Parts: sequence; structure tokens; C-alpha cells
Amino acid sequence: MCTGLRFTDPEGNLYFGRNLDVGIDYGKKLIITPRNYPLPYKFLDDSKTVKATIGMGIVMDDYPLYFDCCNEDGLCIAGLNFPHYAQFSDGPVEGKTNLAPYELMMWVTQEFSSVAEVKQALKNVNLVNKALIDSLPVAPLHWLISDQHEAIVLEQSRQYGLRVFENHLGVLTNSPDFAWQMTNLCNYTGLTPHDAKPQTWTKQNIIPLGVGTGSIGLPGDSVPASRFVKAAYLNANYPTVEGETANVAKFFNILKAVAMVKGSVVNVKGKYEYTVYTACYSAKTKTYYYNLYNDFNLHSCQLTDDQINSNKLIVMDA
Repeated sequence: MCTGLRFTDPEGNLYFGRNLDVGIDYGKKLIITPRNYPLPYKFLDDSKTVKATIGMGIVMDDYPLYFDCCNEDGLCIAGLNFPHYAQFSDGPVEGKTNLAPYELMMWVTQEFSSVAEVKQALKNVNLVNKALIDSLPVAPLHWLISDQHEAIVLEQSRQYGLRVFENHLGVLTNSPDFAWQMTNLCNYTGLTPHDAKPQTWTKQNIIPLGVGTGSIGLPGDSVPASRFVKAAYLNANYPTVEGETANVAKFFNILKAVAMVKGSVVNVKGKYEYTVYTACYSAKTKTYYYNLYNDFNLHSCQLTDDQINSNKLIVMDA
């Protein structure tokens, strides 16, 4: 499943990342793709990378398949599961920029430095139902894309085709589609971080018990709609903090509040769904922070000039 998140600090610095919630650990690695690394495409001319990229994912046939990543300019993207809704074209469309879904993340991070540029280019994009290797299934994804100024959601479905949504909340989960999630959010306008006030009902005084009474009704289960509401509520109401340490802590505190604990969710295959890792990228310091389900130590890797200009893919155990 998964939950994506982004926000900026009072100085406008971007923090971007996600929870990866799955029923199996795919052998994730911390991956740094340097400049001038070969970048093959299925439908476009092959090229080489022009911007170094850091994130979490797996490597197959020397190709970085990121779950989430950010380029050296601070443009970030995360792919989240979008089952029953994601639908990609059977083949390329003439006159379009045709991309396989797995290519989207590298195309975005290599071709652009801002969301504004991405939005313009997406007007001519067509996502084709093609995997890196024919024996692999095509992952049904939608994407959260962000820089320090704005964020968007990209979805392609059979009903609507390719759509781009402005995302002022800085949150994305899974199915249903983003438009439905935004409509559903209207059911929760009564939530407030302030405690409820005493009331009188037909001469009977009703006194709120305990703290947190203003947020009664805030979802706590793990379905995508509930995680969307809770993450959006927490992101909107978490106090402003200053400094990287405090903002990274804020990021992890919000995402841990919607993380999946083993045993709470069993998928249709009988596997425990759980939050394999939580990650946060600081665009200011070019630092990727993460921790794991069985390791709450905060690990970090800062993108350096040597890594940016390395002549090979850098793959590290997470």
C-alpha cells in the first residue's frame, strides 16, 4: 500500500518521502544514480543521466527501479500502489511522449528541475503497459511529484486517461483515485486539535472526558482512505518547527502515525502487510534519511560531489 508525504519548513526547504507498506520485502537498496549513467528507453531514444538521483529501490539489469527518489535539484517523485484504477495504454501513441510506467521516475528526475516543468511536459505523455522485462508484471502505480514550491499527483486510468492534480495537502496513499480522496476529506471538516467544549442537551450537562476530544472520528485503520485523512490532518496541524533535525523528526512522527504493524493487516495472499521502511529526503542538505521495520535507528546518506560524478551506479544495503 504506502503513504507519501511532503512539506516545507519556514525557510521553504523541502522534505519529501514515504512509508513503503508491502507484504514482502523486495530486497530494497539505497541507490545513487550518478550523472552520465546509461539510460535506456523502450520508446524514446536512449540517453544518459544528467542529474544525480538518490532514493530507495531495487536494481534489475543495471537499471535503478526506484520506489522513491530525488534528483540533485530537489525534484522528488514516489510511486504508490494504485490497484483497480491504474490503466496504461496497450501501445505507444504517435506524437506522444511514450513511456513505460517504470521509466517515469527516471524521466522526470532527468529531464526536469521543477514541478512546473513536469506539468507542462505531462500534457503530451502516454504511459504504455510495458515492463522492464516481459516476464515481470506492470506495477499499477500513481505518483506524487514535488519540489519546494508545489506538488502534483499523476494518475492514468481507463475512465479518465492521464490526469494531473494539484496536491496542496502534500499527501498521497492508494486507491480510490485522488479526486475521490479529496471528496471524502470533506466528511472530516469537524476535526480539530482543540478539545471539545461542554454542552447542554435538554438540560443535561455533557462534559468532554480526557484530551483529544476534538479529533474523535479521526480514522485509525490502515485502509488507504483512512491513512489519507489521518496523514493530511496531521500534516496540516503539526506545529511549525525550525531546523533540519526538528523537521526530519516531524516527518517521521507523521508517517509513523499511519504505519502498518505486522499482524494488523493480512492481504489476500495471506501475507502480513507492514511498513518495511520510512524515508525522508531533505532537499537543502541533499540527505536521504530512513529507518526500517526492525531497526528504528535513523540512517542517512548525503549526496556528495564524488557520488554525483561517479562513473557507476552506487548500491548500498539499507
